[in-house]
Amino acid sequence: MASESSNEIAALYPPAPPYLKFFTKENLEKIEEYKKTKQKNSEVASDNEDEIHCELDFLIPPPIPKSGHYRAFGSVWQIKDHLPSLESLGMTQLYKVPIEGTATSYQYKINELHKLLKSLLLNFLELVGILSINPEKFPEKVENIRTILVNIHHLLNEYRPHQSRESLIMLLEEQLEYKKQEIQNIKEVCAEVREKLEKMNDIYILGSNEAEIEDKSEIKMEIDG
Repeated sequence: MASESSNEIAALYPPAPPYLKFFTKENLEKIEEYKKTKQKNSEVASDNEDEIHCELDFLIPPPIPKSGHYRAFGSVWQIKDHLPSLESLGMTQLYKVPIEGTATSYQYKINELHKLLKSLLLNFLELVGILSINPEKFPEKVENIRTILVNIHHLLNEYRPHQSRESLIMLLEEQLEYKKQEIQNIKEVCAEVREKLEKMNDIYILGSNEAEIEDKSEIKMEIDG
């Protein structure tokens, strides 16, 4: 029995939602008219559009949330991506928070990172000295190093939006430069093709003129003969 239970295969995907049965051909034919009727009724009665009154309501996608949070794949996601402060997490914050949106806010964070890195090196050296003199007093210094590392990590997380924007700008600039180069290559190929066509046209005109001259000379010889 144990071997049989161990051989059972669990479902790879969750079952379909129960309201899937309402997506019938008849309901799909009624949905457009139902949307118009529901919109008129909601404007008059100020009803909540999220309420389910009949099975046709399951065919209408919910509105996009504009505030608060939403749930997706079993997890709760915030509408506005906000990084909580260290104080709200119960940690000691070693740096001052600059005013967001100012021209020097990210430069200020870089300077604070440099200060924290120097403090980290100093505390590490002090930890080495404590271990060599009195190893029993190391926990406090280790906690100080942990606090500094948490502050460094938090500052780096605050820098992520700026890094993402700069990375996106670089990616767009590379794509723009690539497309400009492609356009230039196409123009060069078109110029080469145009030049070859002009040469072929000149050769054709020259050959036509020579053939015309030969025909005239033959006609003249026949007349003279």
